[in-house]
Amino acid sequence: MSALKNDLKLKLKLSPNVRLRMTFEREMLLDEDESIFNDVLHKKYLEMYDRGIAKQEALLKAALLSDGLLALLLFGKNVTIPGTSIGIQDIPAAAEVMTLFASLNFLVLSLAFMNAQAYQAICEQFTIRLAAKRGIDPDFLSAAHMSTEFYLKLFRKKMNIFGEDFFDAGVGYSAFYSSLSFLLGMVMLSVLALHISLMAYGIWMSFSLNWISVLFAVSVSLMNCAAVLVNISPSFNFTIKPSPTIPQ
Repeated sequence: MSALKNDLKLKLKLSPNVRLRMTFEREMLLDEDESIFNDVLHKKYLEMYDRGIAKQEALLKAALLSDGLLALLLFGKNVTIPGTSIGIQDIPAAAEVMTLFASLNFLVLSLAFMNAQAYQAICEQFTIRLAAKRGIDPDFLSAAHMSTEFYLKLFRKKMNIFGEDFFDAGVGYSAFYSSLSFLLGMVMLSVLALHISLMAYGIWMSFSLNWISVLFAVSVSLMNCAAVLVNISPSFNFTIKPSPTIPQ
Protein backbone atom coordinates (compact mmCIF):
# COMPACT_ATOMS: atom_id res chain seq x y z
CA MET A 1 0.00 0.00 0.00
CA SER A 2 2.82 2.40 0.88
CA ALA A 3 4.52 1.67 -2.45
CA LEU A 4 1.27 2.50 -4.24
CA LYS A 5 0.98 5.81 -2.39
CA ASN A 6 4.56 6.73 -3.28
CA ASP A 7 3.84 5.94 -6.91
CA LEU A 8 0.76 8.16 -6.86
CA LYS A 9 2.79 11.05 -5.48
CA LEU A 10 4.93 10.93 -8.61
CA LYS A 11 1.94 11.71 -10.83
CA LEU A 12 0.78 15.23 -11.60
CA LYS A 13 -1.69 16.67 -14.09
CA LEU A 14 0.00 19.29 -16.27
CA SER A 15 -1.07 21.48 -19.15
CA PRO A 16 1.53 22.28 -21.86
CA ASN A 17 2.13 25.76 -20.42
CA VAL A 18 2.58 24.53 -16.84
CA ARG A 19 4.81 21.71 -18.05
CA LEU A 20 7.00 24.27 -19.84
CA ARG A 21 7.22 26.44 -16.71
CA MET A 22 8.18 23.55 -14.48
CA THR A 23 10.66 22.14 -17.01
CA PHE A 24 12.36 25.53 -17.40
CA GLU A 25 12.51 25.88 -13.63
CA ARG A 26 14.31 22.52 -13.46
CA GLU A 27 16.75 23.70 -16.14
CA MET A 28 17.50 26.83 -14.12
CA LEU A 29 18.36 24.67 -11.11
CA LEU A 30 21.27 23.24 -13.09
CA ASP A 31 22.75 26.74 -13.37
CA GLU A 32 23.66 27.39 -9.74
CA ASP A 33 25.98 30.33 -10.39
CA GLU A 34 23.52 31.91 -12.87
CA SER A 35 26.20 32.11 -15.55
CA ILE A 36 23.74 30.99 -18.25
CA PHE A 37 20.25 31.91 -17.08
CA ASN A 38 21.13 35.50 -16.23
CA ASP A 39 19.98 39.02 -17.12
CA VAL A 40 21.59 38.85 -20.56
CA LEU A 41 19.65 35.73 -21.53
CA HIS A 42 16.51 37.18 -19.92
CA LYS A 43 16.74 40.22 -22.21
CA LYS A 44 17.10 37.97 -25.26
CA TYR A 45 14.00 36.04 -24.28
CA LEU A 46 12.16 39.34 -23.77
CA GLU A 47 13.15 40.43 -27.28
CA MET A 48 11.74 37.22 -28.71
CA TYR A 49 8.59 37.71 -26.64
CA ASP A 50 8.16 41.24 -28.04
CA ARG A 51 8.49 39.84 -31.56
CA GLY A 52 5.89 37.22 -30.76
CA ILE A 53 3.46 39.83 -29.43
CA ALA A 54 3.98 42.05 -32.49
CA LYS A 55 3.28 39.08 -34.76
CA GLN A 56 0.21 38.16 -32.70
CA GLU A 57 -1.21 41.69 -32.91
CA ALA A 58 -0.66 41.83 -36.68
CA LEU A 59 -2.39 38.47 -37.14
CA LEU A 60 -5.26 39.57 -34.89
CA LYS A 61 -5.87 42.60 -37.11
CA ALA A 62 -5.77 40.39 -40.20
CA ALA A 63 -8.20 37.90 -38.61
CA LEU A 64 -10.68 40.62 -37.64
CA LEU A 65 -10.44 42.18 -41.10
CA SER A 66 -10.98 38.86 -42.88
CA ASP A 67 -13.94 37.98 -40.65
CA GLY A 68 -15.45 41.41 -41.26
CA LEU A 69 -15.02 41.14 -45.03
CA LEU A 70 -16.53 37.66 -45.01
CA ALA A 71 -19.55 38.90 -43.07
CA LEU A 72 -19.90 41.68 -45.61
CA LEU A 73 -19.78 39.19 -48.46
CA LEU A 74 -22.32 36.88 -46.86
CA PHE A 75 -24.79 39.47 -45.57
CA GLY A 76 -24.10 42.69 -47.51
CA LYS A 77 -26.79 42.22 -50.16
CA ASN A 78 -27.02 45.88 -51.12
CA VAL A 79 -23.30 46.66 -50.99
CA THR A 80 -21.72 47.41 -54.37
CA ILE A 81 -18.14 47.93 -55.48
CA PRO A 82 -17.45 51.71 -55.56
CA GLY A 83 -17.71 53.13 -59.08
CA THR A 84 -19.62 50.14 -60.42
CA SER A 85 -23.05 48.56 -60.16
CA ILE A 86 -21.58 45.17 -59.29
CA GLY A 87 -22.53 43.81 -55.88
CA ILE A 88 -19.79 42.28 -53.76
CA GLN A 89 -21.81 39.06 -53.63
CA ASP A 90 -21.55 38.83 -57.41
CA ILE A 91 -17.76 38.37 -57.31
CA PRO A 92 -17.08 34.74 -58.29
CA ALA A 93 -15.95 32.54 -55.38
CA ALA A 94 -15.38 35.62 -53.18
CA ALA A 95 -17.11 34.07 -50.14
CA GLU A 96 -15.21 30.78 -50.54
CA VAL A 97 -11.84 32.51 -50.84
CA MET A 98 -12.53 34.76 -47.85
CA THR A 99 -13.79 31.83 -45.75
CA LEU A 100 -10.58 29.95 -46.46
CA PHE A 101 -8.47 33.04 -45.79
CA ALA A 102 -10.29 33.80 -42.51
CA SER A 103 -9.87 30.21 -41.33
CA LEU A 104 -6.16 30.22 -42.12
CA ASN A 105 -5.76 33.55 -40.32
CA PHE A 106 -7.53 32.14 -37.28
CA LEU A 107 -5.26 29.08 -37.20
CA VAL A 108 -2.05 31.11 -37.54
CA LEU A 109 -3.30 33.57 -34.89
CA SER A 110 -4.00 30.71 -32.50
CA LEU A 111 -0.48 29.31 -32.99
CA ALA A 112 1.05 32.79 -32.54
CA PHE A 113 -0.91 33.27 -29.31
CA MET A 114 0.33 29.92 -27.98
CA ASN A 115 3.91 30.80 -28.95
CA ALA A 116 3.72 34.18 -27.19
CA GLN A 117 2.31 32.51 -24.08
CA ALA A 118 5.23 30.07 -24.10
CA TYR A 119 7.77 32.92 -24.22
CA GLN A 120 5.87 34.69 -21.46
CA ALA A 121 6.04 31.55 -19.30
CA ILE A 122 9.82 31.38 -19.76
CA CYS A 123 10.34 35.10 -19.05
CA GLU A 124 8.25 34.90 -15.90
CA GLN A 125 10.50 32.18 -14.48
CA PHE A 126 13.35 34.71 -14.38
CA THR A 127 11.28 37.18 -12.36
CA ILE A 128 9.95 34.41 -10.12
CA ARG A 129 13.51 33.41 -9.24
CA LEU A 130 14.48 37.03 -8.62
CA ALA A 131 11.38 37.80 -6.56
CA ALA A 132 11.79 34.66 -4.45
CA LYS A 133 15.03 36.07 -3.02
CA ARG A 134 13.07 38.96 -1.48
CA GLY A 135 9.72 37.26 -0.98
CA ILE A 136 7.87 39.74 -3.21
CA ASP A 137 5.16 39.20 -5.80
CA PRO A 138 6.88 38.35 -9.14
CA ASP A 139 3.88 39.61 -11.12
CA PHE A 140 4.95 43.19 -10.39
CA LEU A 141 8.39 42.46 -11.83
CA SER A 142 7.05 40.65 -14.90
CA ALA A 143 4.64 43.49 -15.68
CA ALA A 144 7.59 45.88 -16.01
CA HIS A 145 9.10 43.75 -18.80
CA MET A 146 6.15 42.26 -20.64
CA SER A 147 2.71 43.17 -21.85
CA THR A 148 0.26 41.43 -19.56
CA GLU A 149 -3.50 41.31 -18.99
CA PHE A 150 -3.20 43.08 -15.63
CA TYR A 151 -6.94 43.36 -15.16
CA LEU A 152 -7.00 39.62 -14.43
CA LYS A 153 -4.77 40.23 -11.41
CA LEU A 154 -6.81 43.26 -10.33
CA PHE A 155 -10.08 41.32 -10.39
CA ARG A 156 -8.83 38.29 -8.44
CA LYS A 157 -9.98 37.82 -4.87
CA LYS A 158 -6.38 37.05 -3.92
CA MET A 159 -4.07 39.47 -5.66
CA ASN A 160 -0.83 37.79 -4.59
CA ILE A 161 -1.06 34.08 -5.41
CA PHE A 162 2.59 33.55 -4.48
CA GLY A 163 2.30 34.69 -0.86
CA GLU A 164 0.20 36.57 1.67
CA ASP A 165 -2.09 39.39 0.58
CA PHE A 166 -1.80 42.76 2.29
CA PHE A 167 -5.54 43.35 1.97
CA ASP A 168 -8.18 40.61 2.22
CA ALA A 169 -11.07 41.07 -0.20
CA GLY A 170 -14.58 41.09 1.22
CA VAL A 171 -17.66 39.33 -0.10
CA GLY A 172 -18.86 42.33 -2.11
CA TYR A 173 -15.58 42.79 -3.98
CA SER A 174 -15.24 39.08 -4.66
CA ALA A 175 -18.81 38.72 -5.91
CA PHE A 176 -18.73 41.79 -8.16
CA TYR A 177 -15.37 41.24 -9.81
CA SER A 178 -15.81 37.48 -10.09
CA SER A 179 -19.04 38.19 -11.97
CA LEU A 180 -17.25 40.75 -14.14
CA SER A 181 -14.47 38.25 -14.95
CA PHE A 182 -17.10 35.66 -15.84
CA LEU A 183 -18.86 38.20 -18.07
CA LEU A 184 -15.59 39.04 -19.87
CA GLY A 185 -14.95 35.35 -20.36
CA MET A 186 -18.40 34.88 -21.86
CA VAL A 187 -17.78 37.82 -24.21
CA MET A 188 -14.58 36.19 -25.46
CA LEU A 189 -16.39 32.88 -25.93
CA SER A 190 -19.17 34.64 -27.83
CA VAL A 191 -16.59 36.19 -30.19
CA LEU A 192 -15.12 32.73 -30.77
CA ALA A 193 -18.62 31.30 -31.33
CA LEU A 194 -19.35 34.12 -33.78
CA HIS A 195 -16.22 33.30 -35.77
CA ILE A 196 -17.03 29.57 -35.88
CA SER A 197 -20.62 30.31 -36.87
CA LEU A 198 -19.44 32.62 -39.64
CA MET A 199 -17.11 29.92 -40.99
CA ALA A 200 -19.89 27.32 -40.82
CA TYR A 201 -22.26 29.63 -42.67
CA GLY A 202 -19.61 30.29 -45.31
CA ILE A 203 -19.24 26.53 -45.84
CA TRP A 204 -23.00 25.98 -45.99
CA MET A 205 -23.56 28.79 -48.50
CA SER A 206 -20.90 27.45 -50.90
CA PHE A 207 -21.37 23.71 -50.43
CA SER A 208 -22.27 21.48 -53.36
CA LEU A 209 -21.79 17.80 -54.17
CA ASN A 210 -18.45 17.89 -55.94
CA TRP A 211 -14.94 17.03 -54.83
CA ILE A 212 -13.59 20.59 -54.66
CA SER A 213 -16.50 21.72 -52.49
CA VAL A 214 -16.07 18.76 -50.15
CA LEU A 215 -12.31 19.37 -49.94
CA PHE A 216 -12.98 23.05 -49.22
CA ALA A 217 -15.43 22.19 -46.41
CA VAL A 218 -13.06 19.65 -44.86
CA SER A 219 -10.07 21.97 -45.06
CA VAL A 220 -11.88 24.92 -43.47
CA SER A 221 -13.34 22.68 -40.75
CA LEU A 222 -9.95 21.16 -39.90
CA MET A 223 -8.24 24.55 -39.70
CA ASN A 224 -10.82 25.96 -37.31
CA CYS A 225 -10.95 22.80 -35.23
CA ALA A 226 -7.15 22.75 -34.87
CA ALA A 227 -7.09 26.47 -34.00
CA VAL A 228 -9.55 25.94 -31.15
CA LEU A 229 -7.90 22.77 -29.81
CA VAL A 230 -4.42 24.33 -29.79
CA ASN A 231 -5.29 26.71 -26.95
CA ILE A 232 -7.74 24.59 -24.96
CA SER A 233 -4.66 23.08 -23.30
CA PRO A 234 -6.18 20.24 -21.25
CA SER A 235 -4.08 18.73 -18.47
CA PHE A 236 -2.86 15.13 -18.54
CA ASN A 237 -0.92 12.93 -16.14
CA PHE A 238 2.88 13.17 -16.14
CA THR A 239 5.37 11.18 -14.10
CA ILE A 240 7.53 13.49 -11.99
CA LYS A 241 11.18 12.51 -11.99
CA PRO A 242 13.70 13.45 -9.26
CA SER A 243 15.18 16.94 -9.28
CA PRO A 244 18.20 17.39 -11.54
CA THR A 245 21.67 17.21 -10.08
CA ILE A 246 24.62 19.41 -10.98
CA PRO A 247 26.90 17.69 -13.53
CA GLN A 248 30.35 16.85 -12.18
